[in-house]
Amino acid sequence: MRTTEEEKKRQYRQIYNLLVSNARILPASISNQIGTGSKTAGNLLKEAFDKGYIIGPQIRERSYSNLGEYVYLVNCQDPLEMFLQYTEDQNIVYHARMDGFANLWVISKEKIVIEGNILVGGLRSDYHISYAPDHSWKTSMEIMWEKVRNFSPDNYQQKGTIKTHWNEPIEWSKNDKILFQELKHDLRKPLTPIMKKYGISGEKTWNWLKRLPECCTILTQYCPDTISTYDPYLYMFETDYEDFIVELFSELPTSCLFFKVSEKLILRAYLRKELLGKSNLPIFDINKLYIPLLTRELLKRNIIQKREYSIVDYYWRGDI
Repeated sequence: MRTTEEEKKRQYRQIYNLLVSNARILPASISNQIGTGSKTAGNLLKEAFDKGYIIGPQIRERSYSNLGEYVYLVNCQDPLEMFLQYTEDQNIVYHARMDGFANLWVISKEKIVIEGNILVGGLRSDYHISYAPDHSWKTSMEIMWEKVRNFSPDNYQQKGTIKTHWNEPIEWSKNDKILFQELKHDLRKPLTPIMKKYGISGEKTWNWLKRLPECCTILTQYCPDTISTYDPYLYMFETDYEDFIVELFSELPTSCLFFKVSEKLILRAYLRKELLGKSNLPIFDINKLYIPLLTRELLKRNIIQKREYSIVDYYWRGDI
């Protein structure tokens, strides 16, 4: 009997859950967990990646003093020209052209001088990736509104979800760096070719994998309707209730990426157009402005003091 699309989506979701627990889980183990043959599990895994239901697992260095990265959100006069220049800069890890409060987002291994108005700049914190809950966008909005309405500053407890290690060094050898670069964008790559290419022993490689959660954040993202159906937004918040904002937006059914720069909380979220009032319908429903109305309520209640956002138009990812 042919597997329906809904059944496949359920299986993609199960695979996502397994990858969150074990990024390098084998197809045979996946098949045991979801009740399929090993070949079928391997095909489902590939489909989930190829179609954009699951992105990652990838890895990013934590914010130790010898691994730190600098993040800049900038308004510059000619963002396209700057974007093209930075594609040739070996210090630049990632940069994106955006529309909104900032028109350029730059991540660099070194402190750099950027032309333009630097709105936010400095060492970044560790990344935090939310677990995508298995509920609808409608349900997520209902939960988020309920949380905002019930929020009380007196009951707020700081949890320190987003960590920083700016004054702490960590062991990071030449082999550690090689393994990181090879596996940065795909933690599931086969290890044997890498070990042979660089002459790294199996023992050193497996010890590195054991240490990985201490040194790096593992990023596995889920998009219930595939990533291509959403728009990538970058939000900047000023708030005294950082952990509440992280928990609030973690209710979205797509995985959200959080980090801090210069005491600003940054959120990268993949959002459906309808949540921001984007509609091709001739009659516009003001109640469809889910995210703008929600952030407006956060401002009115002084849960946040400021919020800005941009949409990512295109980006360049370096291989360093």
